[in-house]
Amino acid sequence: MFRNRVPAFAIVIALLVSVLVGSSAEAAAKKNVLLPKLPAMVGTGEIVKVTAGKWSASAKLSYQWLLDGKPIKSATKSAYTVPVTAMNKMLSVVETAKFSDGKSLFANSISRKVGKLAISGTATIAFKDAQKSALVFTSPNSSNIAVAKKITWIAGESLVEGENNAELPVDKRFESLSLYARATYSLAGYLPLTLTSNSVSFDAAGLSENALIWSDEFDGELGASPDSTDWHDVTGNGRTTADPYTPVATGWGNLERQYYLPGAAIVSESDAATDGKALKFTATNQSVNPHAQGPFDCWYSYNWKGERYNPRKDCEWVSGKITTEDRIGFLYGHLEARIKTTGTAGTWSAFWMLGQDYQKVGWPGCGEIDIHEGNGAIPKTNWGTIHGYSYWPGGQVNKQTSILEDWHVYAIDWKPNYLAFSVDGEIYKTITHNDLKTAPWNLDLTKNAWEFNKPQFAILNLAIGGKIIGNNNLPVRLTDINTDTKTMEVDYIRYSSLDGYGTLIRY
Repeated sequence: MFRNRVPAFAIVIALLVSVLVGSSAEAAAKKNVLLPKLPAMVGTGEIVKVTAGKWSASAKLSYQWLLDGKPIKSATKSAYTVPVTAMNKMLSVVETAKFSDGKSLFANSISRKVGKLAISGTATIAFKDAQKSALVFTSPNSSNIAVAKKITWIAGESLVEGENNAELPVDKRFESLSLYARATYSLAGYLPLTLTSNSVSFDAAGLSENALIWSDEFDGELGASPDSTDWHDVTGNGRTTADPYTPVATGWGNLERQYYLPGAAIVSESDAATDGKALKFTATNQSVNPHAQGPFDCWYSYNWKGERYNPRKDCEWVSGKITTEDRIGFLYGHLEARIKTTGTAGTWSAFWMLGQDYQKVGWPGCGEIDIHEGNGAIPKTNWGTIHGYSYWPGGQVNKQTSILEDWHVYAIDWKPNYLAFSVDGEIYKTITHNDLKTAPWNLDLTKNAWEFNKPQFAILNLAIGGKIIGNNNLPVRLTDINTDTKTMEVDYIRYSSLDGYGTLIRY
């Protein structure tokens, strides 16, 4: 003896058929006038209430909720709390109308996909005016005010960092690139929804003969600081500072051991410089040559509670750092500097750049281009590297003798989606945005951008110690760093156009 079990889906089919034919000849005269209705959007964690259907006669209503067409056990009320496990499944409800004569009819609601945001309309971009001064992004809003909308712009297959407004100013950073915008909608309990606009392509720069745009030959009066029209000195220890140009980090983010002061980089005589003068950065050990304004605090002057050590632990070094931030910005082109250092253990000479939007988006979203980095403990090597979100590709040049103690021209060739590093005119490393899409980085550039299609400012500095150069780590121990004065000399810095690219920006 056995019973034939009816599958759940057969029950649903029977219910749907009942809507059309009724449950009996007597009930045929009765009918559903309006189907039961679910909200336009259904998310996990929500209590979803059904709007009852309408019937041609008075009836007692009851319900059975379904996921992907299958009845949900014990889900028989007019409201249902949607579990997380229902995400991306089809939710519906069967309404049963039981009439006074004991007969019943059934009606099934239209299904809703759980977690699907309902947004009506399209996304487009168009120029704001005939001068094409800006692009305007038009995208629909949700009828639900709780739905958040985030706008992002994509240029050259890469996120335009820090640009989240519906209007985007158009400038030379987009030359050679195709640009579009996205509106991403989000709400707790729902899958994100993205609408993508049409794209607009910008012409490449016109090819022209490469020409000098700007330079600083550092040939001013002896003892003078760099021209304040183009440069400013950085002050501080990288821990806390009121200087708006100083990133607040622990030892400049690298556990460096110097305090930067104005006047540590001055125009000096230099027989090997092209004009007999160079900008000379001097790092002095404070136990041997204490500065009149000292002593100075460093990140290691305090314990983890922020309490000063007793006896005091003061900065061991005073050095110099200058930048063009908020004075001059560079966009594409060729930038070079002729540099030499003492190149002894513990020195970290650097010629590098940060995105002009540093104060807005921070590091590494601003992007960092290290044109020259020298480690005094490994003086035969020069490094060129870029830094963005979760990536740091680069290359190096190795010599048989100290590369740091001799004059060399360190340079970057920079075009949209392209960077090339060189020493004395010889390119040793080329990096493009496509390199970041492959191993080991494997980045989606619309989320983790190529950070270098935007203006950058220049930085020159001489650091001492730090995680990279050695701070109780190889290759340099603190005891290896002697107290002799360290120097870095910069003969000149020059900026030229490159294949029609190159824009100097005055702020």
